[in-house]
Amino acid sequence: MKFSGKTLAIAAVAGGAILASVAPVMADVSAQSPSAGLVRVESPAKLKAWGAAIAVQVTYTCPAGSQASLQLIVNQAKFGGVAVGSAYENSLNCTGGFETLTLNVQANDRPFGLGEAFAKASINGWPNVSAKDERTIRIGL
Repeated sequence: MKFSGKTLAIAAVAGGAILASVAPVMADVSAQSPSAGLVRVESPAKLKAWGAAIAVQVTYTCPAGSQASLQLIVNQAKFGGVAVGSAYENSLNCTGGFETLTLNVQANDRPFGLGEAFAKASINGWPNVSAKDERTIRIGL
């Protein structure tokens, strides 16, 4: 079957019109879909009580009305071992916007020191709230 240039042009215009009419509907559906949540560990953290703890800011978002919790684990290589600590927040304020929370992470066996550390944060909740962030942060004064 052979098509003329005019026939192909009409088919292209018709296809474009169909796509143009469907695209706004697709965009509207994605705008109504709730976010699953986001979390980010901020840097620098602040050394507290000679390294017994660090104050770490974590920025998160979860859909308004959701119930979620946040866990933060920090590891820092030290001479002779690793300083480790964790913090947990059970009831996050889920507004649908970005919120920043300061968590005090207590060192378990060794004190934290100035310098780099590795942090891992995760947010989990209901319904369908799940996200994590892993990054190197700095610990300062």
